[in-house]
Amino acid sequence: MDNLSFNMQPQQAAPDEALVPGSPEFLRAVRKAAGWRVSPRHVDPVIVALHQAGRPITVERVADLVNALRGERSHRQRRNTDLWQMLGAHLALQGQPAHPEAQRALLGRIKRLVAADLPDSVLLTVAVHVAAAGHRLEAHLVAHVVRWLLEHYGSAELDSEQLERVLPQAIHAALRRSQPRRPARRTPARPSASRTRTGRR
Repeated sequence: MDNLSFNMQPQQAAPDEALVPGSPEFLRAVRKAAGWRVSPRHVDPVIVALHQAGRPITVERVADLVNALRGERSHRQRRNTDLWQMLGAHLALQGQPAHPEAQRALLGRIKRLVAADLPDSVLLTVAVHVAAAGHRLEAHLVAHVVRWLLEHYGSAELDSEQLERVLPQAIHAALRRSQPRRPARRTPARPSASRTRTGRR
């Protein structure tokens, strides 16, 4: 699966900003703003997440997000690192806890709700696409989307192009499923004709 094949146009520097995201100069500036030696593997997924969310990509914003994602990463988070970082960046952009433990907790809830043995990469990819589509990262919503994909495609392991194409329908169905059902309104029973005649005697 091509986890990072999002349509991303090169960012042009703002008139008052001479640093182009992705350049060595931009990386050095982020390191200075973050206060530690940030590597491209920390910065690149954050830039992608900002682009997906339609947010300005500035040195300060990238540094803030990179710092929000700091923490002890588990062995499983050393695989699919870019996806974990993008998940954390979207959580931070939504004002949710974004450190590695919070990322693992969210994925654990999604996995329990899906109740299927799926690799982290699949759940992370769906979660990142849900966030990129402008929806809040909630375990029940992502789990509903995954289950819809399993029901309709027999697999949730779609490439990014396929996922972007079917995601609106999957999210629409997931939102309908996640809404609490209203109890059916009971209409008062009308008295039968025999009872009406009996009452008139």
